Amino acid sequence: MMRAVSMLFVRRFLITSVVACVVAGVLGGPAKAAAPPSTTGQQWALLSVANGLYVAAEINDGGSHNGMLRARSASVGSWESFTLHTADKGQTATLRSVANGLYVAAEINDAGADKGMLRARSGNAGGWEQLTLVPQGSGLYALRSKANGLYVTTEVNHTGSSQAMLRARASSVGTWERYRLVPLGGASNPPGASPPGARTVSVMSWNVCSNNGACPLYRATAATIASRITSWATRSFAPDALFLQEFCEKDAKPLEYALESATGRGWDVRFAPIQHLLAGTSVKAQKICVADVNGVDRGSYGVALAVPDANVWYTSHQLTSTPAYEQRTVLCATVESWAVNFCSTHFSAGVSYDDPDGTYRVRQVSELLSAVAKPGYRAVFGGDLNLTPPDSPSGPVPDALAPVYAAHEECDQSANGGLRKGTATAGSLKLDYIFGPTSATHVCRVATENGDSDHKPVYAAITLPAS
Repeated sequence: MMRAVSMLFVRRFLITSVVACVVAGVLGGPAKAAAPPSTTGQQWALLSVANGLYVAAEINDGGSHNGMLRARSASVGSWESFTLHTADKGQTATLRSVANGLYVAAEINDAGADKGMLRARSGNAGGWEQLTLVPQGSGLYALRSKANGLYVTTEVNHTGSSQAMLRARASSVGTWERYRLVPLGGASNPPGASPPGARTVSVMSWNVCSNNGACPLYRATAATIASRITSWATRSFAPDALFLQEFCEKDAKPLEYALESATGRGWDVRFAPIQHLLAGTSVKAQKICVADVNGVDRGSYGVALAVPDANVWYTSHQLTSTPAYEQRTVLCATVESWAVNFCSTHFSAGVSYDDPDGTYRVRQVSELLSAVAKPGYRAVFGGDLNLTPPDSPSGPVPDALAPVYAAHEECDQSANGGLRKGTATAGSLKLDYIFGPTSATHVCRVATENGDSDHKPVYAAITLPAS
């Protein structure tokens, strides 16, 4: 799988899809469950070995066949695009259609030729939506339904609108039960930046803790998440960028609208997923957030980035992570007119099951430095790094962040006489950071209370000189 996945999101290109989502939501259609146009997660096409065609979600079909999966396309569009998700740390995977934002279910209660039919029709991922990827060699997989224990077949002998329907109905694997996962998209580079001018950028970084049962915002609704983040972001502060961790994908658009209402300016909020390796494979699936208190799907779990609604290029970079646990990521937005590359990240946890000795976090430091370096752009970045600064009295892997401090200035350094330490952000430890260029002037503040999370928000005003 590619180490970096990048996508160019031009605002005008998204107007049609955003309007469609809003209209469908107003009319009570399935768009309320759809993923917003805000994610940089990997997309996949599913190629059937049985007939050499791509699988499509038939979202224009009616009745019980609405969203039916069929291997019938020679090329890939939105109907043939899917994302992979997991709710059990990679033991099983769930497909989600890009075309309608809904999860794929095996209809095991249907009868006759439709029994076990796969349909993109679910707002949440449960047992009927869970599949096991079973490697078949040469990059091929069989898909076994958790609901009935049977393999998914491409019904090439069916006729009419059911021809090449996908059904979970086979007890063994043959040609009709083999599929190839084809990654969509690829790495690319942002456009050249405008001449770097003098500018002060105000940044907040905060681990929202919205998917942790021990935190106040666990299972909070999108409206509550948007309200609380906006409240923290605008407390005696006019933000230009927000770095957010432990964030749920479908909270991105509500947050964007809340920020625009509170600040009177345009915002763009984007999301990148934290993933798990699917058992026995090298394929990564996005970790699913727990549903909100009303049972509404919140999409995937990961990091988010809020920046001005401007000419922005987004890139997500996969970090080398503990194989058996969460696969971490960096999400960057290059704002061309500001000549600034903003990046948000969340490193491995450093607990007994996730990088206890710091091996992976040391590698993540190096990969973060590569991600933030864009020719012509000034790097402003941060997040929950799960590491303490080199000059702190104690903490995990004390020298791991030394390379970052050598190339950039942390916003708390000047207040500490240049020492590489700072105010505690999580309990007694400093784990949350905002870095900028060494040529900039930094003013830093940490909130005096945790409020809605187990981490305190960090605020920075970074004055970038012209160069």
